[in-house]
Amino acid sequence: MLTAAFGLYLTAAMWNEFNTALGAFLGPSLGIIVGTIVFMLYQSKKNENEFTQGGNYLTSEATAIVRDSDGRLQQVESSIEKGRNPTFFIAMIYGMVILMSEITWSSLIW
Repeated sequence: MLTAAFGLYLTAAMWNEFNTALGAFLGPSLGIIVGTIVFMLYQSKKNENEFTQGGNYLTSEATAIVRDSDGRLQQVESSIEKGRNPTFFIAMIYGMVILMSEITWSSLIW
């Protein structure tokens, strides 16, 4: 959930900067149209690559996809111990990146 929120923040900040630059170059209306088309094409290609790359897109770290004796893919429990993620450390790093982004270039929140 932390990574999703962090990704959403960075996407929104970069999208805001991209639209500002396009607006200055092409005008606000055309900039929004071009920016939206570019974003939709990028997101479509990203999703296509993510969901078709090897057929092993996982949504949970506690599961793994392995081939059984018949050659079929099966989702099984992983050997990762639950609750062993350094969540506080990761949240601290994400917070520092957001703070530095806001100070230097983003101004999305402040």
